[in-house]
Amino acid sequence: MSNEQTVIADIEHTLGLRFCEQHRKALVDPSDPIHEACDFLVPNSPYELLRILDVNRELHSLEHPDQWPSFLIAFASNGCGDYFAIKIGGDGRNTITYIDPDRSVDENLGSDDHSMDFPTFSEWYRHILAVRP
Repeated sequence: MSNEQTVIADIEHTLGLRFCEQHRKALVDPSDPIHEACDFLVPNSPYELLRILDVNRELHSLEHPDQWPSFLIAFASNGCGDYFAIKIGGDGRNTITYIDPDRSVDENLGSDDHSMDFPTFSEWYRHILAVRP
Protein backbone atom coordinates (compact mmCIF):
# COMPACT_ATOMS: atom_id res chain seq x y z
CA MET A 1 0.00 0.00 0.00
CA SER A 2 1.40 3.41 -0.99
CA ASN A 3 1.82 6.23 1.51
CA GLU A 4 -1.12 8.11 -0.09
CA GLN A 5 -3.35 5.04 0.21
CA THR A 6 -2.33 4.61 3.85
CA VAL A 7 -3.15 8.26 4.61
CA ILE A 8 -6.57 7.93 2.97
CA ALA A 9 -7.27 4.64 4.77
CA ASP A 10 -6.38 6.31 8.10
CA ILE A 11 -8.73 9.23 7.33
CA GLU A 12 -11.52 6.84 6.36
CA HIS A 13 -11.02 4.86 9.55
CA THR A 14 -11.08 8.02 11.68
CA LEU A 15 -14.20 9.38 9.96
CA GLY A 16 -15.99 6.03 9.80
CA LEU A 17 -16.57 5.75 6.08
CA ARG A 18 -15.00 4.73 2.80
CA PHE A 19 -14.70 7.36 0.07
CA CYS A 20 -15.64 6.37 -3.46
CA GLU A 21 -12.69 5.89 -5.83
CA GLN A 22 -13.21 9.27 -7.54
CA HIS A 23 -13.12 11.05 -4.17
CA ARG A 24 -10.02 9.11 -3.11
CA LYS A 25 -8.19 10.19 -6.27
CA ALA A 26 -9.22 13.85 -5.90
CA LEU A 27 -7.98 13.89 -2.29
CA VAL A 28 -4.40 13.33 -3.41
CA ASP A 29 -4.35 14.93 -6.88
CA PRO A 30 -3.80 18.68 -6.57
CA SER A 31 -4.27 19.04 -10.35
CA ASP A 32 -7.84 17.73 -10.17
CA PRO A 33 -10.12 20.59 -11.30
CA ILE A 34 -12.31 20.23 -8.19
CA HIS A 35 -9.61 22.05 -6.20
CA GLU A 36 -10.15 25.18 -8.30
CA ALA A 37 -13.96 24.90 -8.27
CA CYS A 38 -14.40 24.84 -4.47
CA ASP A 39 -12.56 24.53 -1.17
CA PHE A 40 -12.09 20.77 -1.37
CA LEU A 41 -10.92 19.37 1.96
CA VAL A 42 -7.69 17.37 1.74
CA PRO A 43 -5.45 15.27 4.00
CA ASN A 44 -2.71 17.90 4.32
CA SER A 45 -2.72 21.64 3.77
CA PRO A 46 -0.95 24.64 5.28
CA TYR A 47 -4.49 25.95 5.88
CA GLU A 48 -6.30 24.37 8.83
CA LEU A 49 -9.71 25.06 7.27
CA LEU A 50 -8.80 22.88 4.28
CA ARG A 51 -7.68 19.84 6.29
CA ILE A 52 -10.45 17.27 6.29
CA LEU A 53 -9.73 15.75 9.69
CA ASP A 54 -9.28 19.11 11.44
CA VAL A 55 -12.52 20.49 10.00
CA ASN A 56 -14.51 17.40 10.94
CA ARG A 57 -13.02 17.26 14.46
CA GLU A 58 -14.17 20.84 14.97
CA LEU A 59 -17.67 20.31 13.52
CA HIS A 60 -18.22 17.14 15.60
CA SER A 61 -16.73 18.62 18.78
CA LEU A 62 -18.88 19.03 21.89
CA GLU A 63 -17.65 22.64 21.97
CA HIS A 64 -19.01 23.42 18.50
CA PRO A 65 -22.09 25.65 18.84
CA ASP A 66 -24.05 23.52 16.34
CA GLN A 67 -22.45 20.10 16.79
CA TRP A 68 -22.69 17.83 13.77
CA PRO A 69 -24.03 14.28 14.08
CA SER A 70 -21.54 11.50 13.40
CA PHE A 71 -23.27 10.51 10.14
CA LEU A 72 -22.31 13.83 8.46
CA ILE A 73 -18.78 14.24 7.13
CA ALA A 74 -17.74 17.61 5.67
CA PHE A 75 -15.62 17.33 2.53
CA ALA A 76 -15.94 20.64 0.63
CA SER A 77 -17.01 24.24 1.05
CA ASN A 78 -17.69 27.38 -0.93
CA GLY A 79 -15.52 29.19 1.63
CA CYS A 80 -18.35 31.04 3.38
CA GLY A 81 -18.96 28.76 6.37
CA ASP A 82 -21.07 26.33 4.39
CA TYR A 83 -20.20 22.71 3.71
CA PHE A 84 -20.98 19.88 1.38
CA ALA A 85 -21.16 16.75 3.48
CA ILE A 86 -21.32 13.04 2.96
CA LYS A 87 -24.42 11.75 4.69
CA ILE A 88 -23.62 8.20 5.76
CA GLY A 89 -26.70 6.09 5.18
CA GLY A 90 -27.67 3.25 7.48
CA ASP A 91 -28.30 1.16 4.37
CA GLY A 92 -24.67 1.53 3.25
CA ARG A 93 -25.46 4.18 0.63
CA ASN A 94 -23.86 7.56 1.13
CA THR A 95 -25.39 10.71 -0.31
CA ILE A 96 -24.21 14.31 -0.54
CA THR A 97 -26.03 17.12 1.24
CA TYR A 98 -25.48 20.85 1.53
CA ILE A 99 -25.23 22.46 4.96
CA ASP A 100 -26.19 26.13 4.73
CA PRO A 101 -24.44 28.26 7.39
CA ASP A 102 -27.57 30.40 7.87
CA ARG A 103 -29.51 27.43 9.29
CA SER A 104 -28.76 24.93 12.03
CA VAL A 105 -27.71 21.41 11.09
CA ASP A 106 -31.13 20.12 12.19
CA GLU A 107 -32.86 22.76 10.04
CA ASN A 108 -30.71 21.80 7.07
CA LEU A 109 -31.43 18.10 7.51
CA GLY A 110 -35.17 18.70 8.00
CA SER A 111 -35.56 21.07 5.08
CA ASP A 112 -37.83 20.29 2.15
CA ASP A 113 -35.32 21.98 -0.19
CA HIS A 114 -33.12 19.25 -1.64
CA SER A 115 -31.86 21.24 -4.62
CA MET A 116 -28.28 20.93 -3.41
CA ASP A 117 -28.46 17.25 -2.46
CA PHE A 118 -26.89 14.62 -4.68
CA PRO A 119 -27.26 10.83 -4.69
CA THR A 120 -23.54 10.27 -5.37
CA PHE A 121 -20.19 12.01 -5.13
CA SER A 122 -19.87 11.77 -8.94
CA GLU A 123 -23.10 13.69 -9.48
CA TRP A 124 -22.01 16.35 -6.98
CA TYR A 125 -18.61 16.57 -8.70
CA ARG A 126 -20.17 17.03 -12.16
CA HIS A 127 -22.53 19.70 -10.80
CA ILE A 128 -19.75 21.70 -9.11
CA LEU A 129 -17.55 21.64 -12.20
CA ALA A 130 -20.49 22.65 -14.39
CA VAL A 131 -21.36 25.71 -12.29
CA ARG A 132 -17.76 26.68 -11.48
CA PRO A 133 -15.48 25.51 -14.29
